[in-house]
Parts: sequence; structure tokens; C-alpha cells
Amino acid sequence: MRAGQVGTRIDPHLPPGRLHLARTLKVLHGRIGASTLAAAAHLFQERGYKTDRDAISRYLNGKRIPTLRFVTLMHAMAVDRMGSAAAVGLTREDVAKAHKNAEKSLCTTCSTMHGENNDLRRENVRLKESEAGLSRALATARRRATSLPVPPARGDRQRQESDVAGARYIANSAGRLRDQGRADAALAMLVDTVGTLTPLEGAASLAVLRAQQQSQLADALVHMYGREHSERDVIRIALELHKHGMADDAVALLRSAVQ
Repeated sequence: MRAGQVGTRIDPHLPPGRLHLARTLKVLHGRIGASTLAAAAHLFQERGYKTDRDAISRYLNGKRIPTLRFVTLMHAMAVDRMGSAAAVGLTREDVAKAHKNAEKSLCTTCSTMHGENNDLRRENVRLKESEAGLSRALATARRRATSLPVPPARGDRQRQESDVAGARYIANSAGRLRDQGRADAALAMLVDTVGTLTPLEGAASLAVLRAQQQSQLADALVHMYGREHSERDVIRIALELHKHGMADDAVALLRSAVQ
């Protein structure tokens, strides 16, 4: 890099303090009379400061922050060559202040982002643990479901609002248990009631769980309903779900019934 090229690689998106320091060093480099960065490194070494062209390049481009001694020594070299600080255009206090105000990090929000990333990692671990717990609970629920007695034929219930309200109450209760971290209890509640739900009640329960974004409980209900009910009930609830715009759940329920 020649003297005329110094600073051409300064990233304009650097934090403001670091950008100001890089431009200050660019001015000083132009005043010390070094035609190359290697020549500049030699000038520093003559004054007892060990450095090299690569380090100086990173300082001038704002990628790294030099020591205060480097900055003040560079200013002294420029003053010696130009004859005065006025000729340099910068005082020693100017360059010291520029060094002091330069951000230690390339990113002004990195520390905040680092903390947020740590929070996200911890949340990710928590969610994975929760998912693993729910998967174990679902496996337990499935085992229990296979051992439950087949409910007696009850015939088609009338579509009474009281029945739908009861189904919604069950779904709401299961959702609250899940939110409280009691996934086993939530699934147990569904296991104990899914066999008695009519297609209308099953559709109402599923709609509540989806509305509450209780995806895992809703998926469990779909799977268990398909296994616990007759083909006729499965078809009826699938039609009910499709009528209410829940086509994906309708398809999933039909698939679970034939697995």
C-alpha cells in the first residue's frame, strides 16, 4: 500500500469514534513522509517502537485500535517532519482524544447482541428440553391410550352448545396446564377425554388449542382422536374441520386413523 492509498479501505460503517481515529491516523501518516507502510514501520522502529506494515495497515483502516503510545509517537514524528503541530493540523491533545473516543469493538451494539444471543441460546436449550419432555409425555399418553377400554356406543349427540362448551373447557384447561409446565398432566387430560368426544366436540377442542397456539397439544389430539374413534367419527370430524378452514388438521387426522 502506497502513501496515497492509505485509508482508501476505511469502512465508512465503522463506529463513529473508531472511524474518526482511522482518519486521524491517515492524516498523520501523510505527514511523516513514509512512501510505504514498510517505510512507516521502519520509522517507528528507529524510535524504539516495534511494529510492522500489517499492523499499521489494520490501524489505518480502523480494523484494530493501536496503543496510545503509537498514536502520540506518530504525531511526534509528523511534527518533527512538518516543523510544528500547526503545520500538521492536529495537536497532541487532538490525537489523544481521538484514541480515547475510539470504540473498542467494531460494532457499537455487539455487547448487547452478544447478551441477546446468550439469552436466545438459553431459551433454545429450554425449548429443546421442553420438547423432549413433551415427547416423553406423548409416548406415555400413547401407551395409556392403547390400554383404555373402548367407550360404549353412544350414538350421535345433538349439536348442543353445552357439549361444545364442555369440550372447549377441556381444551382450555389442557392449555393452561401446558403453559404451567405440566405437559404430562395436559396430555393425560386429553387421553382421558379424547375417547368420549364427538366429532363436533373434537373439532371445537382442536380449534381452541390452535387458537391458543398450543401446537404440540393440538397435534397430540389429532393423533389420538384418529386412533381412538371409529372410521365414521374420523370422517365426520375431518369434514367438520375442513368446513371451518382447518384442512391441514383434517388431512392429518385421516392419516393418523390409517397408520
